[in-house]
Amino acid sequence: MKSLLIALLTASTCLAGPVAAEAYKVHDVQPTLQTPILTEADMDADADDPAIYANSTVPARSLVITAVKNGGMRVYALTGELVQTLGPSREDGRINNVDLVYGFTLANGEKVDLAVGSDRGLDVIRVWRIDATAAEPLVEVTDPAEPRAFPKRPTKDQAGSEDNPLDDQDTIYGLAAWTDRDSGLTWVAGTQRHQPLVGLFTLQALPEGKVGAKFERSVLVPGTHKGQDLFQEAEDEPLKDWSPQFEGSVVDATTGILYAGQEDVGIWKIDIRNAQAAPQLVYETRGSTESSFNAGESVIARDVEGLTIYYGENGVRYLLASSQGQAHGDAVVADAPYDDSFAVFSIGDSLKLEGSFRIAARDGVDAVQESDGADVISTDLPGFENGLFVTQDGYAGDINGLDGQTPQTNFKFVDWKTIAESFDPPLAVTSNAADPRR
Repeated sequence: MKSLLIALLTASTCLAGPVAAEAYKVHDVQPTLQTPILTEADMDADADDPAIYANSTVPARSLVITAVKNGGMRVYALTGELVQTLGPSREDGRINNVDLVYGFTLANGEKVDLAVGSDRGLDVIRVWRIDATAAEPLVEVTDPAEPRAFPKRPTKDQAGSEDNPLDDQDTIYGLAAWTDRDSGLTWVAGTQRHQPLVGLFTLQALPEGKVGAKFERSVLVPGTHKGQDLFQEAEDEPLKDWSPQFEGSVVDATTGILYAGQEDVGIWKIDIRNAQAAPQLVYETRGSTESSFNAGESVIARDVEGLTIYYGENGVRYLLASSQGQAHGDAVVADAPYDDSFAVFSIGDSLKLEGSFRIAARDGVDAVQESDGADVISTDLPGFENGLFVTQDGYAGDINGLDGQTPQTNFKFVDWKTIAESFDPPLAVTSNAADPRR
């Protein structure tokens, strides 16, 4: 296994600056619309991660492509209406995260747009070609011989690697894609479930229009943090229950820097283009009051999830991160006021915390809770001329009192301007400042 093990941890404070809980405000914003609710009766679908596809030719045919785990994929119009249902198509398939690639060159020279997904059940990177004008816009083009993403896993002491049986489900989990316009390479970052590891792959154009993924290297971070064993499990005691895995991830398209959320620890920076650069922990979660890792000044209550970047004018970029909260064990342990919120950071040489917002209920549309995945785009789209934010709602309808079960999930669509204007001073609203195809 080609991996980079980082033995040094960061300083004890959150690098974006401490925040006093009593002085910190989480802004409530209202959703514009929502998608139909998904239940176990819908092919065992469980909403997880969205990706907003901007159609430059026919903007009204822009799409929101989503991963719904055992249920496969769902594709929605900007109105929230269902456009396409794709089952997992393979026995035991489970699509966990999804991202987009614009202008990928196939083996015959044709340029196409792609959706790329992590199949957590089978440990495979799956790929779909996008034709937004078609009645069913996604067609799978995954290499039929695509190998497992993670046939190996780190040993517990991180001194080497060992075989990774598929049944253990230490499989590909989180996923982000990025095309390096300088080299022409399209990268996919895939995280390994149950492990403090991120794998880096490149997409490969294959005969007959197929697309494969080639493993390039991996990045491994410590399995402990500030004295806390991240492999410690305590299902009945949420404050003592831990996981070392990453999931939420996004690549800054302007720099090639991957921001990867290690669920219980925080947000890491990984330079995709520089294999010698050490990853850096740039923002910590709150940790736990029952742990040696207890960062009470943090505004992210573990798990950190759903990383996405808003691109504005003149280099303005915001990193959004889901402060999921209440994500451990069977009992509910509130992390208010930070749970079920989204932290916003300005991206520069470091991250600067701008504040947090929460998606509140409105006119029959319930609030967002325990968000797994989110996406944002500044492009002017029909109905969302000031940009669009889409997030998964882990408890659609709020029918079960957050009891740890999730019989209903869906996605909420929010006007970016509504979010931006809830801040003081307001965040940037710059429609069409960034073209995802460039």
